[in-house]
Amino acid sequence: MGLSLEEIFEEFSDLDREDQSKYLLELGDDLPPFPTALRTDANRVYGCQSQVWLSADVSGHGNDAVIRILADSDSNIVRGLIAILQSAYDGMTAAGILSFDIQAVFRQLNLQQHISPQRRNGLRGMVERIQLLARKHAVTSGLPAADTAASPGTVLPLCPAPRFDVQQIRRQFPVLNRPLGDGRFPVWLDSGASSQKPACVIEKEREVEEQYYANAHRGTYQFGVRIDEEFEATRELTANFLGARSPDEIVFTAGTTAGLNLIASGWALPRLRPGDEILTTVMEHHANFVPWQQVAIRTGARLKLIPLTPDGRLDASAFDSVFTERVRLVAVTAMSNMLGTINPIREIARRCRQIGACLVVDGAQSVPHLPTSVAADDIDFLVFSGHKVYGPTGVGIVYGRQSRLEEMEPVVFGGHMISEVTVERSVWSRPPAKFEAGTMPIVQVIGLGAAIRWLQQLGLGAVHQHEEQLTRLLFEGLREIPGLRIFGPAPEHRGAIVSFRIDGVHPEDLAALLDSHGVFTRHGHHCTMPLHNYLGIAGSTRVSFGVYNTADDVQAFLKTLQQARRQLL
Repeated sequence: MGLSLEEIFEEFSDLDREDQSKYLLELGDDLPPFPTALRTDANRVYGCQSQVWLSADVSGHGNDAVIRILADSDSNIVRGLIAILQSAYDGMTAAGILSFDIQAVFRQLNLQQHISPQRRNGLRGMVERIQLLARKHAVTSGLPAADTAASPGTVLPLCPAPRFDVQQIRRQFPVLNRPLGDGRFPVWLDSGASSQKPACVIEKEREVEEQYYANAHRGTYQFGVRIDEEFEATRELTANFLGARSPDEIVFTAGTTAGLNLIASGWALPRLRPGDEILTTVMEHHANFVPWQQVAIRTGARLKLIPLTPDGRLDASAFDSVFTERVRLVAVTAMSNMLGTINPIREIARRCRQIGACLVVDGAQSVPHLPTSVAADDIDFLVFSGHKVYGPTGVGIVYGRQSRLEEMEPVVFGGHMISEVTVERSVWSRPPAKFEAGTMPIVQVIGLGAAIRWLQQLGLGAVHQHEEQLTRLLFEGLREIPGLRIFGPAPEHRGAIVSFRIDGVHPEDLAALLDSHGVFTRHGHHCTMPLHNYLGIAGSTRVSFGVYNTADDVQAFLKTLQQARRQLL
């Protein structure tokens, strides 16, 4: 008979971190023998770096039947975890197991600091196997099966938002406080392409590189443990930031484009067939248009567009006609990167549920500026990039509803994304590891965590209010300029993006003159060629705001724009 859970708690509480790790190994040494006959594939638990077998012995009948957990591993520290599970569940009935809060045990023992994320996957797999065995017994015995939905995991609390002080915020961005060659300070109006980085993000990346860099999910030495903790803390922080149900619904990618292509190749390509329809819009960035276009070409599905209103919003009166039973996938931006239009994602999600379609949301422009809640909005997939939320380049996020990630196929193969490899076959890890093959952008992920934490402290409600005021101020000034056409809806229906064109002025010439005065904007088609063709123009000038922009920036832009217009006409 092993130690009771209370005895383990008592021992752990008296030990420091190093001795706690040693104690886990000692628990593994004392694990009862596991019958050789039970070391079968049917009893294997996948998802851990080591081999794990788990079975159950039921004694008694009906409500009073007791389930005894039998398990073993070729890793001693995993054997220690098994000993904890056996102590926790010892002598429980099926109903007891299904209602028991095992996560509370893990939190009290602070197991996260002792085991790698890959082993955490294995631990979760063992818990789910135990719950499955209990559920099967409950069903076969005619007992009510308890709700055993996966725990949402640890949710980090939101930091309190201080008063929104744009001058104080601006001082946190080194590049905006460094004068240009002519002594002017830059007026950065291209956050829609990429945002600048606050000092805390820059310093966080430097800290990792200088103090404890290591590969993630590989080593159990001090640097490796620290990296794993910070890497996975970013996953939890991102889940909280997006309103996800679990950190396991957060997949790290190289960016929005990589994330959308992952969904297109891993979910859409294996499922769509001739006659199916993909519903999207003409306002999409190429990253959320070309992948679905190519899926349609390769599968024989039909690409269909939701019509727009004259002011650049989705035409809700057409929803009944376009959301049909043939639609299998809907891909839409939450906020247009050219028109600035904020789309009705919750209503689109409701329509998707009615017809059984999968909803993919491009959040690249919305996530940095608007509060997001993927669970409340009933979104299947949402994708965004780190460099647009004041974080590093080279890292992005795919949020995927757990059931969608489970059914999706991996498209990149290699280390970490497997739980077992033999000559004949490979078994994938559980999501999110299944989609994170090879070495991740480790420093960038941790830098993204610093950016998200910083943005949460500001409060996205305050961010949106500030940027809406700037957008209204810009609108007022642009409307006074003869021959200038603004594309997209009124400020109350758009985010912090305004695109326009002046009759007789080429956007590239205008951008060059603005640049000569230290005002940085975007010109061209903004990776939305179908939209520009729809609008009957070859290109436009785009202003996009960030948290650091001020009313002075808007006035400087408007003054320089007037001067440039007079010079170019």
